Amino acid sequence: MTSTGTIDLAESAPAGQAATLTVKDLWKVFGPRSDKIIGSPEADLPRAELLEKTGCVAAVKDVSFDVAPGEVFVVMGLSGSGKSTLVRCLTRLIEPTAGRVELGGVDVAKLTARKLREV
Repeated sequence: MTSTGTIDLAESAPAGQAATLTVKDLWKVFGPRSDKIIGSPEADLPRAELLEKTGCVAAVKDVSFDVAPGEVFVVMGLSGSGKSTLVRCLTRLIEPTAGRVELGGVDVAKLTARKLREV
């Protein structure tokens, strides 16, 4: 981080490596007891069956990817497939149920609201 509290991606990258956006095992499950779905047998159920059995919807299910500086990365899918929910989790407009989002090696979940706005 810089002296102003913002993240400088060039400074935060390990020596010899480019800074990246790293997403690892990201989940967003809506519904009652949503935190109990991940790692359970229900996590593998089709969407309709998961909703029927648990009252939950897995909008983002075990997503992982890396984006390097300057790289163009596209999130593409059918209507209702979780694209907007994924992006909202990346920016913490909604909190992920599980997983990790790092920007330049900094865990986005640990940033205060003020520091998050500065990023």
